[in-house]
Amino acid sequence: MIRYLVGILKEKNPSYVVLERSGIGFKINIPLSIFDQFPPLGEKTKIYTYLDVKENELSLYGFLKKEDRDFFINLISLSKIGPRSALRMLSRITPSQFKKAVLEKDLARLTKTPGIGGKTAQRIILELGEVVEGKIPLLEEDKNVQDGVAALISLGYTKSQAQEAIKKAIKKDKKIEENLTALIKEALKYV
Repeated sequence: MIRYLVGILKEKNPSYVVLERSGIGFKINIPLSIFDQFPPLGEKTKIYTYLDVKENELSLYGFLKKEDRDFFINLISLSKIGPRSALRMLSRITPSQFKKAVLEKDLARLTKTPGIGGKTAQRIILELGEVVEGKIPLLEEDKNVQDGVAALISLGYTKSQAQEAIKKAIKKDKKIEENLTALIKEALKYV
């Protein structure tokens, strides 16, 4: 998948930017909270991306920091939270403020964010709390993790089930990421 893009910033809007690379303009959806952090038009820029693949659409989501992109990936791994709703959530507050609210179990702060009600806020705190605290490693979008999730999905598991199983396998043995077959076998124990 596309982990990041480096190119010339050609367009800048509150909801997306266009980055030109080798004569191709990539539209990258961004949260409003990081819009002001982008350099002026014409500057060389590196954007960490997540490619969302749907049946009839490819969408890129981007962040200026790798850890913000990784947090976004973990946020969308929760059930009932897709990339668009996660982007809406991160548009009101920055990813670092969101992480702080999760760490502090600040339900009031999270429920002020569009798309997050009381139950969703509690679920986010419960499921992402250990990730943010560093007790569970972030689900990074490396090749073996991605292929492992895809393999589990092809076996009939949902994306969130597959991602959760991969997280648990990695939590048990961090070096398992290096061997795709071993990662899939271990993850199957958790679905």
